[in-house]
Amino acid sequence: MFKRITIIVILLILLKPAYDFSKPIWEEAVQAININKVIEKIENINIEDVDRTATEKVLNTASTISDLQDTVQLQNQAQSAEELADAFYYHFSQWDTDFEIQYKGNTNNIEILLKQAVEDASNRDQYILGHLGDRKIDYEYDNSHAIFKVKQAYLTNAELERYVDEQVDRILSRVNANAMSDFEKVKFVNDYIVKNTVYSTDTNLSPHSAAAVLKEHKGVCQGYALLALKMLRELGVETLYVVGEVNTGPHAWNLVKVDGNWYHLDTTWNDPVPDRGNIVRYQYFLVDDATMKLDHHWEEGDYPKATSKKYDFMAKMDHAYEHEGHIYYSNVQDYNRLYRLSLSTWENQRLTRSRAQYIVGAGDWIYFSNYSNGAYLARIRTNGTEESIIYPEKVSNLQVENGFLIFETDEGLKRMAIETS
Repeated sequence: MFKRITIIVILLILLKPAYDFSKPIWEEAVQAININKVIEKIENINIEDVDRTATEKVLNTASTISDLQDTVQLQNQAQSAEELADAFYYHFSQWDTDFEIQYKGNTNNIEILLKQAVEDASNRDQYILGHLGDRKIDYEYDNSHAIFKVKQAYLTNAELERYVDEQVDRILSRVNANAMSDFEKVKFVNDYIVKNTVYSTDTNLSPHSAAAVLKEHKGVCQGYALLALKMLRELGVETLYVVGEVNTGPHAWNLVKVDGNWYHLDTTWNDPVPDRGNIVRYQYFLVDDATMKLDHHWEEGDYPKATSKKYDFMAKMDHAYEHEGHIYYSNVQDYNRLYRLSLSTWENQRLTRSRAQYIVGAGDWIYFSNYSNGAYLARIRTNGTEESIIYPEKVSNLQVENGFLIFETDEGLKRMAIETS
């Protein structure tokens, strides 16, 4: 009787989405009040009346479950070095912390085999590699068989990575990637990470993880670089995770491929310390090997060469604001005067001799702290006309939010309604 009831329940579960048994019949089946009556009603069902599309979905779901079971079983078994690496990679990609792999084959060089398999699996995805933690592998073997029992730690976990995926999708949904150049994609990611992250080890999650940078808006170089890797890959930009050293110790950053050329991108060093809110630096934005080697060191043979100096001009930018195909910025090579750069023609134009800091914009207006005039609040048209002081006090940390200009003064935070045309 137990087997028979089990089969009936399975049938009901499979058929319910495809055919409406009506509420009384369904309740009788679930509660098993009158099993014979349920069987009789099932037998009276005309299979031709069952929605064929729904039936196909049920069968496809069952097939998918079977395939998944086969996959899991397959990834716990290996008969070659490649299959062993496949098995390790599968578990790494699932962020599994405790798993077992059975190996059938020659075990004469079992330690070498294991080491190569783990290295191969680890290096297949730099995002996973950057999140791998301590590992312990116990194994037993004879001439033709081995069992590996693995305990693997990570800087993250499966739940956190689902959060990362969701947040990255949400952030990137703000832009039309198909309409963006590689340069614009890299700048978007660089600016997002810098503006939304404070360099800090004071985190609940590992500060070395992408999850900490996204969830807590704090982290260190490893977290910055891994999140940049994740976001840029999603945008279709070929990106690498680079591990090296700076004068303070180990460091991580990225190499990105823009219009066929490789460039270095260090989002961590583009983020001012102490944090300056929405202020983004570009000293380490799309730079070549020669520039990077002035204060960064890495195993050059492990990475592609970056020789193009096309974007060297970005290093002179500070307090950059982007609007309708132009970047408005404080030119550090010209006494921080306000400039405008066209992203379509690369034409560079000085808008005013005023020294500009904390640059923001709204509509046709650019707002900034005028360091040529007491750091007073000033504004100027995007075409460089009608410059004026609109608040004769020292201001800093300008932001535009919901039609208001928000800024800091010696007396505290102020806000002002602004024009956009």
